[in-house]
Amino acid sequence: MSAPERRATPFGGTLAVLVAALAGLALGIADGATAATAASVGGGVVAALGVRAFQSEANARRAVGSVGVVTGALAFAGVAGFEAGLVAVLAGVAVAAAAVNAAAAVDSDLVDPLGSTVWRSASVLVVGGGLALGVSVGAFAAFGRVAIGGLVSAATQNDLVRLVVLQIEILLVFELVYWVVPILDDWLPEDRDLRAKTLDRFGYRIEDVSRGYWLFFVFQLVLALTAWGPRWFDAFLGSLSVFGTAIRFALRSGVLHGLFAGILAALVAVLVGRGVQMACVVWAGRDPPRALAHATGGLVMLAVAAVVAVSPLADALGAAAGPSWALAFESLGATATISGTVAVALLAVAAGGTVVGHAVQPWVADSAATGFAVASSALVVAALVASDGGASALAVFVGVAGALVVLDVGTNGVELGTQIGRVAETRAGEATHAVGSLLVAAGGVALALLTAFVMGSATISVPAWRARLAVVLSLVAVLCFVVLLGRE
Repeated sequence: MSAPERRATPFGGTLAVLVAALAGLALGIADGATAATAASVGGGVVAALGVRAFQSEANARRAVGSVGVVTGALAFAGVAGFEAGLVAVLAGVAVAAAAVNAAAAVDSDLVDPLGSTVWRSASVLVVGGGLALGVSVGAFAAFGRVAIGGLVSAATQNDLVRLVVLQIEILLVFELVYWVVPILDDWLPEDRDLRAKTLDRFGYRIEDVSRGYWLFFVFQLVLALTAWGPRWFDAFLGSLSVFGTAIRFALRSGVLHGLFAGILAALVAVLVGRGVQMACVVWAGRDPPRALAHATGGLVMLAVAAVVAVSPLADALGAAAGPSWALAFESLGATATISGTVAVALLAVAAGGTVVGHAVQPWVADSAATGFAVASSALVVAALVASDGGASALAVFVGVAGALVVLDVGTNGVELGTQIGRVAETRAGEATHAVGSLLVAAGGVALALLTAFVMGSATISVPAWRARLAVVLSLVAVLCFVVLLGRE
């Protein structure tokens, strides 16, 4: 017999997601970020649907899932970028965690493809954003001007230096040919034996140069570094009459230097191409189609960022996001800003989810309900942040009650799905359990409001930090009580 699938029942999982969404929206409305919270919750649902697509073995479905996950990260980054507040982001994270736990089993079949998508899409966004940043700020052009200008200036100080540089170029060409020809032989069709045809004729390396020439070369280099050496060489060329004039013309015309410099550039380009090829092979791993499918989200987001950068949308988006983002768009470029922000959001959500998941796992009766525990924790933190921001007591109590209902209903759905099966008819029992949880949560909210009303009429004043600490300790006590009660 195969092991049972450790997933929540459809009824329990759907109800837990619905409660998480309603509680998150309530906190967002109380915090004054209704639109941002709705966008964040929508992003969480899209990300969960993307994670659900990872359960398929088809690369096309994995690619769709990758796009969904990256789109969810874009929603979180957009909400945070528009300075909408932490409550909206936490509400979206809560819905995403609950929806993921409801749509898929929390095991290696979920964690491995999700981690691969995050890493590969983030790496594509970082590399693409870095290249776009270099182009936007002109770093590549400036480096090229400084490097080429400095080399040309140093190599054309006098005729003796030109002669020394020409010899260096020739030696480097012969050495690089030895390394480049096998690469080209590997790239060309099998019937082209470039290695034998080329290396048999030009298989000459720096290590094959005689010791006498090296002594002569060092002598030229020392002369070039002295103050009188160039003058002596110029006088030497003058003593050769027409022959010396021809040598001077060949050195100063740049034809020889340009020829060998062009050959060197081509050889270096082949080596760089080989390096990029090896990096892509390492990045793709043993299954390049699957790796590309997991990176589709990053590739699509990079293309969207590039389209935004070259269109009038960049100015409108920067103006709507705020002055800091408008300044980033102007100084760094829209492509680099969007790509970098989404990459950071991907890594932050993945790292935060992993840390919180390990932190709450000891408190969960079933490890397969970790996503619901993360959602519950996010809602509790969102309630605390909303209360600190001046949200109404009703919204804060509803948020905490919703967190407890999400954990209880979700965990119950996972236990039933594991023990009885997801296809079994358990709606009646789950509905009864859910109604009981909702009634208990409603009673807790009513009792908290009544307590706040009674205490509000008394003349009691305590420092703000003590009040917040008391609320936090009370919530921790309630959560511990609920966890212990569920394990009995």
